[in-house]
Amino acid sequence: MKKLFYPLIILGLLMPFANAQKPITFNDDSQVFGNVDFPGIWVSIPEANAEVVMKNWEKTIQKGTKSKVSVNGMDASLFGALIKNVYDGPVNIESRIRNQDSLVLLFAGVELRRGEFAEKGTHEYDRLKAYLKDFAKSEYLKVAEDQLAAEEKKLKEMEKELSKTRKGKAKMEKTVQSSNNTIAAENDKISSLRKQLSVTDEQIDHISSRLSETQDAEAKKSWQSEMKTAQKKKKSQLKAINSSENKIAKAKDRIRDTKNTIDLNLGSQDQMSVRINEQKMIVSQYQNKVRTIQGY
Repeated sequence: MKKLFYPLIILGLLMPFANAQKPITFNDDSQVFGNVDFPGIWVSIPEANAEVVMKNWEKTIQKGTKSKVSVNGMDASLFGALIKNVYDGPVNIESRIRNQDSLVLLFAGVELRRGEFAEKGTHEYDRLKAYLKDFAKSEYLKVAEDQLAAEEKKLKEMEKELSKTRKGKAKMEKTVQSSNNTIAAENDKISSLRKQLSVTDEQIDHISSRLSETQDAEAKKSWQSEMKTAQKKKKSQLKAINSSENKIAKAKDRIRDTKNTIDLNLGSQDQMSVRINEQKMIVSQYQNKVRTIQGY
């Protein structure tokens, strides 16, 4: 029980810090681009990568227009952008990205017409905020989905390893069964050989008696030939018995070693099962994280 209990305590302490979803936040501000002070909005994108966010932001604001995004470091400008979610006509967008701890901050300001901006209190400001929220949510969701995919891959690899270990145990159990069958077969063979050996010994005793009684040279020669044949037969039977006994000894050693390995295998299975249950909990946390972000 302790073997399962302690890892779960550690897991319970670490998981809230490791993978809990964080909120997407907004902050009104203004940033200077060139000699123009752009009012706009900062949006936070938790756990994101600044370079990836910049690349995807460029694609997002450039979509639907022939204008090209101008990038200077972590600033991106687009003149004549067509973003109907913000404004029905072409607009100028100035944006800036910053890294901050475990999140990326994206600032965006929109110039509707020369000197006229999407400022707080305007319909365009609300639409810009919603536009930034959708973008931030999409970026954060990609991060969480990648995290989930990575944890699901770990779980799949663990389950695959457990399956492989179980197959190994099944294979070893077949080895034990095969060895037991060998022992049974060889014991039957030894029993049969000992009966044959008993008969051969009786034959040798009989031939030995006849040899001691026979005086005729030709008859004696014939009994000597039969004795040689019987002794050869006995030697072959003893050799066969010895071979079977060696096979039994090897089979018993194989069973002992295999059973020891099976015990180790079962211990590994127990450890893997604990790790798999822990990993399933981690996967569940990331699944919840993805669902929560989807609901933003």
